[in-house]
Amino acid sequence: MHTNKSISVDELALDLKNFRTVPQAGELDAMHAMLSIAPDRFWALVESLLDGGYLPTENIIVLDTGKEKIVKEGNRRICALKLVFGLIKRNGLRVPETVEDKIGKLSAAWKAKNKQVPCAIYDSSEADVVDRIVTLAHGKGEKAGRDNWTSVARARHNREKNGASEPALDLLEKYLKAGKNLTMEEKERWAGEYPLSVLENAIKSTAPRLGFASAKELADSYPTKIKRRKEMEDLMRDVGHGILDFEAIRDKNTDFALKYGIPLLKQPAGKATSQTSSATGTAAGGGSLSVNVPGSNKPKALAANDPQNVIRTLKKFFPKGNNREKLVTLLEEARKLKLRNHPLSFCFLLRSMFEISAKAYCGDHASTSGPTATKTNGEDRMLVDVLKDVTAHLTKNNSDKAMKKELHSAIAELAKPEGFLSVTSMNQLVHHPKFIVDETHISNLFTNVFPLLHAMNR
Repeated sequence: MHTNKSISVDELALDLKNFRTVPQAGELDAMHAMLSIAPDRFWALVESLLDGGYLPTENIIVLDTGKEKIVKEGNRRICALKLVFGLIKRNGLRVPETVEDKIGKLSAAWKAKNKQVPCAIYDSSEADVVDRIVTLAHGKGEKAGRDNWTSVARARHNREKNGASEPALDLLEKYLKAGKNLTMEEKERWAGEYPLSVLENAIKSTAPRLGFASAKELADSYPTKIKRRKEMEDLMRDVGHGILDFEAIRDKNTDFALKYGIPLLKQPAGKATSQTSSATGTAAGGGSLSVNVPGSNKPKALAANDPQNVIRTLKKFFPKGNNREKLVTLLEEARKLKLRNHPLSFCFLLRSMFEISAKAYCGDHASTSGPTATKTNGEDRMLVDVLKDVTAHLTKNNSDKAMKKELHSAIAELAKPEGFLSVTSMNQLVHHPKFIVDETHISNLFTNVFPLLHAMNR
């Protein structure tokens, strides 16, 4: 039977084996994992606590092991409070200015009132009871005020608690450790949020073509005992970024795996199947095939002004560098939009991506007298002026002829006031009651401005 008791935040330990992510080495790592999965939700929670204090409407669920009191339900709330009280250091962490300002202005009364939180404490012998409570809590959805478990968290819980086979999860976790085409940001985010069901479908199809009897055997063999490792890792990265999705996997007119260099199954001589084709593209019996010979599955070329080309370009864009977490979030949202239905939303996201990228670029080069995004009084400079300085820095004041040529159309388009994708026009989308753009405007000019966005993040 559990006991109810208020406990000081510094006596509580975050669950380092939280199902939301892979096991963490310490509380600082656990906090970074929470931030990588859903930064906006985390900082919103911190601000809510700072504004209204901790509302004791629900107990924190705690498992008392005898050595420590582990938070099993309420990790984000306790993590937020530990951050506020300095129990987890903020050094090197990109804390929103509003949050940092509110922490600095906290009163002694607020700190005294919120240092202890109500807890339901269970003995270690009741671990199964606690697990059932946590599982039910995260099945309630948004109305219960919980952050729902992702497919990764559900699979991890199913594997650890129910002993179920989860080959897609096993493969993902190995990939996050051993993958050679990953950034640190991708590792942190995908440890907790990743299209696992898409990967599961993909490896069921590819396993036989790589010589494995099942998806589980493929996952067990990765990374050292698998042929086409690079090809599989490219596939897994594209699943993470949404480039390879259910639609692409189920498309009967193309072979998604062949595009990654994963070969077709070898067939006995003289036996044609739906996976083989002759030079004329016909199967035995004269019927046309849905899968063509290798080389014919290259992506269909698109016109520069085709809206699909915009999204395709963004799906191949992988920002690199520090302080770009929000940029990645904006990019992921932009990739999901259909320009015909959401042209204004796309422009808002694009404008934000340019501003975040410019500030990050300035931060990258602050120690070497690079461009600056702020005035001497600390206020933000006009974005178009910052972009001009960034372009000058990238082109080494126009001495780098190749870079100057690459970026000429971008800064020309962004700087002219009348351009549909200029900084002025993107601002007018917010402030002018009648100014609008459509997918045609975006498609025609996106090719011009994208090189600068790319150059600031590589």
